[in-house]
Amino acid sequence: MIRRTQEIDAILIELNKSIDAHYKWLVKMFRCVVSSDVTQPDISGDDSHAVCQFGQWLKDHPQHDDDECSYISDIHATHEKMHLLGKELLLAIVEERSHSWHFDSFQDALLAFTSAVMDYKIYLLTIRSNIDVLTGLPGRRMLDESFDQQLLDAEPLNLYILLLDIDRFKHVNDTYGHLVGDRVLRSLASNLLSWTRYDEVAYRYGGEEFIVIIRTKTDEQACQAGLRLCHLIGQKKIPYPEGEIGITVTAGITRVQQGETLDNGLGRADRAMYEGKQTGRNRCMFMDEKEEITLVGTNDQLTPRVRA
Repeated sequence: MIRRTQEIDAILIELNKSIDAHYKWLVKMFRCVVSSDVTQPDISGDDSHAVCQFGQWLKDHPQHDDDECSYISDIHATHEKMHLLGKELLLAIVEERSHSWHFDSFQDALLAFTSAVMDYKIYLLTIRSNIDVLTGLPGRRMLDESFDQQLLDAEPLNLYILLLDIDRFKHVNDTYGHLVGDRVLRSLASNLLSWTRYDEVAYRYGGEEFIVIIRTKTDEQACQAGLRLCHLIGQKKIPYPEGEIGITVTAGITRVQQGETLDNGLGRADRAMYEGKQTGRNRCMFMDEKEEITLVGTNDQLTPRVRA
């Protein structure tokens, strides 16, 4: 699942706060050393890393994929070790048994923690830079970079490309203006984020075209997903200052074979969609690997006509 830009921004703020919070934690450690106070739970407690506000945030922080899990795991480990070695250093100083390695170990732990946080921030910023500014959806570049791995990871399921194009979008811009056209694009993107399920990821392809990557078992299930989205789009009115706009989409869907390129799959989906445009719009078309096109259905027709 792809995070929204607002989610990424909120996480980046929390990560920045984590560094600030641990500067304050260091100052508090100095005060404890001066006063020989070893009773503060967030300094010398056995679970000081968990008592820490950032530690609580880490515990509750949801993770969306294996890459993110790896970054969070590194932060967890370095955060806990930093607190542990900070406690050991404090006790060693207060009990007058400190050695240079106490300081070196604590310094290394601090650097490891800040490095782990920075690595996660870079990961999030990379994702954010690949998100379409207007719609908040991941863009074509992110799909390009992740597609081969997505295709491999889809097994034992199949991977499908659903290409959606807003019908007569030029008429929307010409009639209502480009600001309303942008509102339509943003609303559709927001709706796709809400309507797509766990094994479906939406992307902004460009202009008025969107892509949904679908992982499922059969052609029939993929077409049902495509029809579901087309139906939802056709039923949802998009508000603008003077009223509401209803839109429909024409969609092309195809299964991508293992080892096949994104461009090949997109080419078939595009040809299927073009056939839908030529035969009436407001419909979903399926193209198989032999390039045979089948009408799956229209927005109001939810029974697929392809076999698994």
